[in-house]
Amino acid sequence: MPSVALLLPGAGAQYPAMAYGLYRYEPAFTTAMDTVLELLGQAGERLYRLWSSGARLRTVAEVHPLLFAVCHALSETVRDRGLRPGAVLGQSVGELVAAVQTGVLPLTDAVRLVAVQADALAGAPAGGALAVAAAPPAVSPFLRGGTVVAAANGPGQTIVSGSEFGLAATRRALEGAGLTWMRVQVPAGLHGPLVTEACLDTLPAFEASVYTAPHTPLLSGCAGGRPEPERAVDPEFWALQPARPVLLDAALGQLATVGALLCAEVGPGHGLAVQARRHGHRAVSLLDGCVGAPHEERDRLRQALDSLLLGDPGDRPDNKPTARVAWLRPPGGGSA
Repeated sequence: MPSVALLLPGAGAQYPAMAYGLYRYEPAFTTAMDTVLELLGQAGERLYRLWSSGARLRTVAEVHPLLFAVCHALSETVRDRGLRPGAVLGQSVGELVAAVQTGVLPLTDAVRLVAVQADALAGAPAGGALAVAAAPPAVSPFLRGGTVVAAANGPGQTIVSGSEFGLAATRRALEGAGLTWMRVQVPAGLHGPLVTEACLDTLPAFEASVYTAPHTPLLSGCAGGRPEPERAVDPEFWALQPARPVLLDAALGQLATVGALLCAEVGPGHGLAVQARRHGHRAVSLLDGCVGAPHEERDRLRQALDSLLLGDPGDRPDNKPTARVAWLRPPGGGSA
C-alpha cells in the first residue's frame, strides 16, 4: 500500500454539516465520530445536534471540538482503507489530531484537552483573522492596532489576526497598498497575543497528561517542521500552540525530508492540499470543501481514497474560493 502524509487543518476549514454525508454510510468514520462525541459528554450531544442540523458553527467551543472529531474520523477512515500514514502534519487544532495519529497522546486525553482548550479560547477577547495575498515581509508594514502575522502559509498567503478594531485598521492599510485580502472564518484572534492568557490557563490540564514520543514522523505547523524530541512531549508546547504563529510553509518544506509521500488533506477543506502542491507534493483533499448534497461528500471521499490507493492523487484546480473564506473585496490583481 502507498505511504500517505496526513495533512490535518485547523479552524477556517469548517463548514456547516461538514462530512455529515459520511455519517452512517462510512463505518470507520461513524465509529470514530461516535467515540469522540461520546467522550465529549453533554457537549458532544450539543455538537451532534448542531452538526446534523447544518447549523453554522459560531464559537471556538463549537468549531474546535467538531473539527477535531471530523479530522480524527477521516484519519481513521484512511487507515481503515489500508493506507499507512508515513508522516502526519497538523495545523492549529489539527495538531491535537496529529498527536493522536502519531501516538503522542491517547485519544481520551486529546479529546479532554481540545474541550478544555476550546472553552478557554471561547473566553478570550473577541477577534478574528484575514488572509492576505502576499508573503509576511510584504504584509508586516501594514499591520495596525496590535494585529500580528498569525500564519505564514506560503509566498502568496499570510494570515493576520487581532481585534476587530485592529483588523479594520489593517484592512484599510492593505487596501491603500493595493493588497488583496479575505476574511477567514475563524471565531477568535488565534495564533496571536489575544489568546495567550487563555492558553496559559489550560497549561495545568496539559501537564496532567502523559506524552509519548511519536511512532510516526510528526510535523507541526507551530514548530515549522519536525519538533525536537523533547519538545514533542512537552505539555507547554501543546498548550501554547493556539497563541503561537503557524509556520505552515516551513513545515511543508520539511515534509520532503521524510520521503516522497502522497499527501492527503484529512479534513473538510482543501487549503493544505493546495499549499502542499505548491511545494511540489502530490496531494489530494478528501472532501475538497464539498458543500452540497450528502452523496456528493461520499462520492468525493471514495474518489480521493481510490486515487490514493492507486498512488496517483492527480491534479485539481487550486484557485477556487472555498466555503469558509469570503471575499470582502474583488480579487483584483491576485488571489489568496
